[in-house]
Amino acid sequence: MNKIKQVSLFFRVIFQILFITFPLVLIFGWATNPDSVVLMHGMINMNFIPAAYRANSAMGGIMHPLSGSEKLLGFGISCIPLAINLFIIYSLIKLFKLYEKGEIFSIENVRRIRNVGWGLLVGQIVGPISDGFLGVALTWHNPPHHRYASITLDQTNLGVLFIALMVILISWIMAEGCKLREEQQLTI
Repeated sequence: MNKIKQVSLFFRVIFQILFITFPLVLIFGWATNPDSVVLMHGMINMNFIPAAYRANSAMGGIMHPLSGSEKLLGFGISCIPLAINLFIIYSLIKLFKLYEKGEIFSIENVRRIRNVGWGLLVGQIVGPISDGFLGVALTWHNPPHHRYASITLDQTNLGVLFIALMVILISWIMAEGCKLREEQQLTI
């Protein structure tokens, strides 16, 4: 049980760092856009403008320098998927906190796992839609016939949707298991 507590502490701290880092990186990324954010000597290269809207894309992309208000609007739209990701990370922080306390099979764990599944599911639905809105916002000042929005779904989205549904199913099975365990403890 001590190993579970130690590993849980490690992952809880990692998720807490990510919970703080993600918004800061998003703010920094939009402040420096259209340049990408390069971290760890080029090992991590983040660009907050989807590839379909970048100036070198096949469709032409953003054909003007981004104004401060466009960057602010882009940041605001990017906060929608960020909020979903923060919800998932928050749920993971709470889950690993429970594991640290030694609570492995509780209904609260099931809630946290289900929240992760729902967050993943909603994120895969909302993410492409917010990218479409981002395209409208960022190409609005392009010349006529060069404004567009792109909603893309690929195998990654479908894979994460499948995983989200499996996580929700697993949480349901675990909830039933918790109910059975509780009934057995009451009958003894």
